Amino acid sequence: MLRLNHPFKLPSLSHGWLWEAVLFPFLVTRTVWELVAYYVSGNFLPNPSYAALAKRGYFLTRLFPIDIFARWDSRWYFSILKHGYQPSADLEAQYSNMAFFPLYPYLVKSVGWLGVQVPDGVYILLGVLLSNLCAIAAAALLYRLSVKHLGRDEGTARRALGLLFVFPSGFYLASFYPESLFLVLTLAAFTLALEERWTWSTLCAALLMLTKPTAVVPIFALGWLYMERRGWRLREIRPAAAGFLLPPLALLAHFSLLYRKSGDPFAFFNAMRAWGGLQAGVLDFHIRTLSRPILDVYKIDLLLTLVFLLGSLYILWKWPLKAYGVFALLMVLLPLATGLLVSISRYLLVDFPLFVLLGEGLERREGYDLARAIGFALQIIYFAGWVNYYWIA
Repeated sequence: MLRLNHPFKLPSLSHGWLWEAVLFPFLVTRTVWELVAYYVSGNFLPNPSYAALAKRGYFLTRLFPIDIFARWDSRWYFSILKHGYQPSADLEAQYSNMAFFPLYPYLVKSVGWLGVQVPDGVYILLGVLLSNLCAIAAAALLYRLSVKHLGRDEGTARRALGLLFVFPSGFYLASFYPESLFLVLTLAAFTLALEERWTWSTLCAALLMLTKPTAVVPIFALGWLYMERRGWRLREIRPAAAGFLLPPLALLAHFSLLYRKSGDPFAFFNAMRAWGGLQAGVLDFHIRTLSRPILDVYKIDLLLTLVFLLGSLYILWKWPLKAYGVFALLMVLLPLATGLLVSISRYLLVDFPLFVLLGEGLERREGYDLARAIGFALQIIYFAGWVNYYWIA
């Protein structure tokens, strides 16, 4: 059962948990990824559609140990920090960086804001460092949240992190992508909310709103949590709830920037259409994707989606605080509804209540080890494909 703890009477954590549950698996996974990247580069057929990139030997920087964490959307985030937002001639038909949110590239830009000339490779290095630091912080917050606020034992927290580190798309938490920033801000916002520090929680929510469009899910769940903790009584609402105005204000500020750049008040939504989001015929797209007679990442991701969907329904049914179930379920349904099945394992990666649930359910050592082995094997396959320019999540 979920147990709510008073913020000043939280249970203590065991000695050495940070190294054993966070830092050690963090270092092991990243060492394995580097070895895999060196092995598969030049030894396996890269994506024929991107043979020129494979022949060139790098995507964004010649620093091989860093460049392997930069693929696909990385170049669009990189373009934001280098050149700012640039609309295409036809936002609805041509790709542009207007569909991406600014917080991650703006943080990576760092000293570049002062006019300092920074080599491209250094920017990629800074972005990868930022992602990895956020991943460490997110793992530590998830461990703390599981034990101190969800009332789980430390064995459950360790298993939750073990499964997170070997999740098939887990390397996105180390890549030139905003996934780890999104996860750490989400966990920080929930932790602060559970400690009734709503001013700081809603500030994290505002930053979340500038990280990814899917931030609407944790922000909605935080609002649900606020009212749930007050028994849905309007008279219990306090002035700190005004902080929930920060996320929409942050979003409006971002949309205003896009409008000034493009002259289109709906620039983001039109740009998303070019990328295949917000499309009609979503169900038909999924059927065609899954009907191909081969086992590919889409079918594996569909299985993961079903597991997470059932798990989120269980959380919504069984956990006393329904905000976790609301968050877990919407993080599964939102990408499905927008037609982004080909990216869904990346969205599942930040669905933190499911990892806690799996960590609790896989109490038997045999089941946990099997799940980790399968997850890590898939992760290595996914990462090998990613390095060789195959679309992975």
